[in-house]
Amino acid sequence: MTSALTFRLPTPDDAELLLTWRRLPEIAEQSFSEVPDDIDRQRAWIDRSNARTDYVHRIIQVDGIDVGYGSVTITHADWKIGTIGVYMGDRRGRTGIGALNFAPMLNHCFHTLGLRKLVNQVFSSNERVLKGQTMLGYRHVGVLRDHALKNGEPRDVHLFEMRAADWAAVRHRFGLFQDMDGQVVGEV
Repeated sequence: MTSALTFRLPTPDDAELLLTWRRLPEIAEQSFSEVPDDIDRQRAWIDRSNARTDYVHRIIQVDGIDVGYGSVTITHADWKIGTIGVYMGDRRGRTGIGALNFAPMLNHCFHTLGLRKLVNQVFSSNERVLKGQTMLGYRHVGVLRDHALKNGEPRDVHLFEMRAADWAAVRHRFGLFQDMDGQVVGEV
Protein backbone atom coordinates (compact mmCIF):
# COMPACT_ATOMS: atom_id res chain seq x y z
CA MET A 1 0.00 0.00 0.00
CA THR A 2 1.26 3.44 -0.70
CA SER A 3 2.50 4.91 2.57
CA ALA A 4 0.19 7.87 1.98
CA LEU A 5 -2.90 5.68 2.63
CA THR A 6 -2.99 3.87 5.98
CA PHE A 7 -5.54 2.58 8.47
CA ARG A 8 -5.54 2.51 12.26
CA LEU A 9 -7.76 0.99 14.91
CA PRO A 10 -10.03 3.53 16.63
CA THR A 11 -9.59 4.02 20.37
CA PRO A 12 -11.97 5.61 22.88
CA ASP A 13 -9.86 8.79 22.48
CA ASP A 14 -11.26 8.99 18.91
CA ALA A 15 -14.85 9.21 20.12
CA GLU A 16 -15.16 12.97 19.63
CA LEU A 17 -13.64 12.85 16.14
CA LEU A 18 -15.87 9.98 14.96
CA LEU A 19 -18.98 11.49 16.53
CA THR A 20 -18.30 14.84 14.86
CA TRP A 21 -17.85 13.19 11.47
CA ARG A 22 -20.83 10.88 11.87
CA ARG A 23 -23.10 13.82 12.68
CA LEU A 24 -22.03 15.90 9.66
CA PRO A 25 -25.20 16.51 7.60
CA GLU A 26 -23.77 14.97 4.42
CA ILE A 27 -22.83 11.78 6.32
CA ALA A 28 -25.84 11.56 8.63
CA GLU A 29 -28.21 11.98 5.66
CA GLN A 30 -26.82 8.83 3.96
CA SER A 31 -26.52 6.71 7.12
CA PHE A 32 -29.07 4.04 7.97
CA SER A 33 -28.85 4.61 11.73
CA GLU A 34 -29.11 7.71 13.88
CA VAL A 35 -26.27 8.50 16.29
CA PRO A 36 -27.08 10.52 19.39
CA ASP A 37 -24.79 13.39 20.39
CA ASP A 38 -23.39 11.51 23.40
CA ILE A 39 -19.60 11.26 23.73
CA ASP A 40 -19.71 8.65 26.53
CA ARG A 41 -21.98 6.46 24.45
CA GLN A 42 -19.60 6.85 21.50
CA ARG A 43 -16.60 5.81 23.64
CA ALA A 44 -18.51 2.75 24.87
CA TRP A 45 -19.45 1.89 21.26
CA ILE A 46 -15.77 2.01 20.21
CA ASP A 47 -14.82 -0.32 23.11
CA ARG A 48 -17.62 -2.77 22.21
CA SER A 49 -16.73 -2.61 18.51
CA ASN A 50 -13.05 -3.31 19.18
CA ALA A 51 -14.03 -6.44 21.16
CA ARG A 52 -16.32 -7.90 18.49
CA THR A 53 -15.25 -10.78 16.27
CA ASP A 54 -17.86 -10.02 13.60
CA TYR A 55 -16.91 -6.37 13.13
CA VAL A 56 -13.67 -4.79 11.93
CA HIS A 57 -13.23 -1.04 11.76
CA ARG A 58 -10.47 1.44 11.08
CA ILE A 59 -9.83 5.14 10.79
CA ILE A 60 -8.61 5.93 7.28
CA GLN A 61 -5.52 8.13 7.11
CA VAL A 62 -3.92 10.03 4.24
CA ASP A 63 -0.38 11.23 4.87
CA GLY A 64 -0.90 10.37 8.55
CA ILE A 65 -3.99 12.58 8.85
CA ASP A 66 -7.30 11.06 9.93
CA VAL A 67 -9.72 11.57 7.03
CA GLY A 68 -12.39 8.88 7.25
CA TYR A 69 -13.80 5.72 8.71
CA GLY A 70 -14.38 2.24 7.31
CA SER A 71 -16.01 -0.84 8.74
CA VAL A 72 -16.67 -4.45 7.80
CA THR A 73 -19.56 -6.31 9.39
CA ILE A 74 -19.76 -10.07 9.01
CA THR A 75 -23.50 -10.47 8.54
CA HIS A 76 -23.53 -14.28 8.13
CA ALA A 77 -20.42 -16.03 9.42
CA ASP A 78 -21.39 -19.53 8.25
CA TRP A 79 -22.01 -18.28 4.72
CA LYS A 80 -18.95 -15.96 4.83
CA ILE A 81 -20.98 -12.90 3.85
CA GLY A 82 -20.40 -9.34 5.03
CA THR A 83 -21.05 -5.71 4.28
CA ILE A 84 -18.82 -2.65 4.32
CA GLY A 85 -19.43 0.96 5.21
CA VAL A 86 -17.22 3.97 4.59
CA TYR A 87 -17.42 7.70 5.06
CA MET A 88 -14.91 10.48 4.56
CA GLY A 89 -15.17 13.01 7.37
CA ASP A 90 -12.28 15.35 6.58
CA ARG A 91 -11.87 16.52 3.01
CA ARG A 92 -9.03 18.94 3.64
CA GLY A 93 -5.65 18.25 2.13
CA ARG A 94 -4.77 15.45 -0.27
CA THR A 95 -7.97 13.40 -0.03
CA GLY A 96 -7.96 12.03 -3.59
CA ILE A 97 -5.95 9.04 -2.47
CA GLY A 98 -8.46 8.53 0.34
CA ALA A 99 -10.92 7.39 -2.30
CA LEU A 100 -8.67 4.36 -2.82
CA ASN A 101 -9.64 3.12 0.67
CA PHE A 102 -11.85 0.53 -0.97
CA ALA A 103 -8.94 -1.57 -2.29
CA PRO A 104 -7.38 -2.35 1.12
CA MET A 105 -10.87 -2.80 2.57
CA LEU A 106 -11.86 -5.29 -0.13
CA ASN A 107 -8.52 -7.07 0.22
CA HIS A 108 -9.19 -7.28 3.96
CA CYS A 109 -12.69 -8.67 3.40
CA PHE A 110 -11.80 -11.33 0.87
CA HIS A 111 -8.28 -12.31 1.89
CA THR A 112 -7.73 -11.48 5.57
CA LEU A 113 -11.26 -12.25 6.78
CA GLY A 114 -11.92 -14.95 4.19
CA LEU A 115 -15.31 -13.61 3.20
CA ARG A 116 -16.86 -15.08 0.09
CA LYS A 117 -19.29 -12.26 -0.68
CA LEU A 118 -20.21 -8.68 0.23
CA VAL A 119 -23.73 -7.27 0.05
CA ASN A 120 -24.06 -3.50 0.39
CA GLN A 121 -27.13 -1.32 0.72
CA VAL A 122 -27.08 2.29 -0.50
CA PHE A 123 -29.78 4.97 -0.39
CA SER A 124 -30.91 6.03 -3.87
CA SER A 125 -29.97 9.64 -3.04
CA ASN A 126 -26.29 8.69 -2.57
CA GLU A 127 -25.41 9.09 -6.26
CA ARG A 128 -21.62 9.16 -5.83
CA VAL A 129 -21.59 5.86 -3.95
CA LEU A 130 -24.07 4.29 -6.38
CA LYS A 131 -21.68 5.04 -9.26
CA GLY A 132 -18.65 3.93 -7.26
CA GLN A 133 -20.09 0.52 -6.43
CA THR A 134 -20.32 -0.40 -10.11
CA MET A 135 -16.88 1.06 -10.87
CA LEU A 136 -15.39 -1.22 -8.20
CA GLY A 137 -16.91 -4.33 -9.71
CA TYR A 138 -20.05 -4.70 -7.61
CA ARG A 139 -23.14 -6.03 -9.37
CA HIS A 140 -26.35 -4.04 -8.99
CA VAL A 141 -28.89 -6.55 -7.70
CA GLY A 142 -31.95 -4.34 -7.56
CA VAL A 143 -33.87 -1.66 -5.73
CA LEU A 144 -36.01 -2.12 -2.64
CA ARG A 145 -38.72 0.52 -3.09
CA ASP A 146 -39.71 2.53 0.00
CA HIS A 147 -37.59 0.12 2.03
CA ALA A 148 -36.06 2.37 4.69
CA LEU A 149 -37.47 5.20 6.74
CA LYS A 150 -35.25 8.26 7.13
CA ASN A 151 -36.67 11.18 9.08
CA GLY A 152 -40.07 9.51 8.77
CA GLU A 153 -39.94 9.39 4.97
CA PRO A 154 -39.72 6.16 2.94
CA ARG A 155 -36.53 5.80 0.89
CA ASP A 156 -35.43 3.46 -1.86
CA VAL A 157 -32.42 1.27 -1.16
CA HIS A 158 -30.15 -0.15 -3.87
CA LEU A 159 -28.58 -3.56 -3.31
CA PHE A 160 -25.10 -4.43 -4.60
CA GLU A 161 -23.12 -7.64 -4.33
CA MET A 162 -19.52 -8.62 -4.96
CA ARG A 163 -18.04 -12.09 -4.78
CA ALA A 164 -14.41 -12.77 -3.93
CA ALA A 165 -13.92 -13.93 -7.54
CA ASP A 166 -15.30 -10.60 -8.82
CA TRP A 167 -12.74 -8.66 -6.77
CA ALA A 168 -9.93 -11.01 -7.83
CA ALA A 169 -10.75 -10.26 -11.47
CA VAL A 170 -10.41 -6.46 -11.10
CA ARG A 171 -8.14 -5.69 -8.14
CA HIS A 172 -4.98 -5.60 -10.27
CA ARG A 173 -6.34 -2.41 -11.94
CA PHE A 174 -5.94 -0.51 -8.69
CA GLY A 175 -2.42 -1.70 -7.84
CA LEU A 176 -3.09 -1.97 -4.11
CA PHE A 177 -2.58 -5.46 -2.72
CA GLN A 178 -2.40 -4.76 1.02
CA ASP A 179 -5.19 -5.17 3.52
CA MET A 180 -6.20 -2.56 6.09
CA ASP A 181 -3.34 -3.69 8.32
CA GLY A 182 -0.74 -3.11 5.58
CA GLN A 183 -0.14 -6.81 4.87
CA VAL A 184 0.19 -7.93 1.22
CA VAL A 185 -2.59 -10.49 0.65
CA GLY A 186 -3.67 -12.73 -2.21
CA GLU A 187 -1.87 -13.27 -5.48
CA VAL A 188 -0.09 -10.14 -6.66
